[in-house]
Amino acid sequence: MRRSCYLVPNVTRILSGRHLSWQAQSSVIVERPPQCQPPLDPLLAKYQQMRETLRTERSVYSDFELAAESKREDIIKERKQKFPPKSKYDLPEYFSSADEKALLDPTQNDDYLPLKPQQTSHSDTTTVHLIKPYSSVFLIVKTEEGWTFPHKVVDKEASLEEAAVAAVAGHPCNKDLTVRVTSGLPISVHTNKYSKRYQQHTELTGVKTFFMKSKLDGGNFTGDSFRWCTKDELSDFISKDVLKCVEPCLK
Repeated sequence: MRRSCYLVPNVTRILSGRHLSWQAQSSVIVERPPQCQPPLDPLLAKYQQMRETLRTERSVYSDFELAAESKREDIIKERKQKFPPKSKYDLPEYFSSADEKALLDPTQNDDYLPLKPQQTSHSDTTTVHLIKPYSSVFLIVKTEEGWTFPHKVVDKEASLEEAAVAAVAGHPCNKDLTVRVTSGLPISVHTNKYSKRYQQHTELTGVKTFFMKSKLDGGNFTGDSFRWCTKDELSDFISKDVLKCVEPCLK
């Protein structure tokens, strides 16, 4: 596994300028990207149809040239329908036989999103791919302090990336969920300084939480102590100070 440069050799030796130390904690933000493109607005679809009609009526091409162009556009349109591009630069005007083979490949291309979410059985109501398929969703878990992202104290001689993966793999609600850490470095750091009385009790100044971003590889959690939320819904569960640290880095 690729190790992060944020290696914590010994959390009890990370001094803060006094005789007390900070505790290092890794929190993982698990993102499930959008699964499909939202349906086209009826008004926008009608507008695009009117533009195409006007373009054909005012064209100086002959009927033969219009038919040839229409055939080529049908091929491109078929590709757009099956794999809508994320941006106008993703779709080439012509594509090869390898691209044509990719149209029949059931595996989803990372560069394109299908028009419909992945097909599942009618009895399956817990698949994470069916939850808000038009937007990204993020995993949060319920703890004694409230809702937060999965987290774990960084063990001695462990990296933040290893602790982030262990936070998900070792969670009691994890059924078969696996993640892929996409940020070699933490996207943000949240500092929680303890009160003086608690510092004397724990001999720690506080805890520093390093947020690592990851993407869902597969599987899901089980039980009632987890949720998949959109970016806008996170404000209803996550504390404001934590959300302020990570929100600029979320899509």
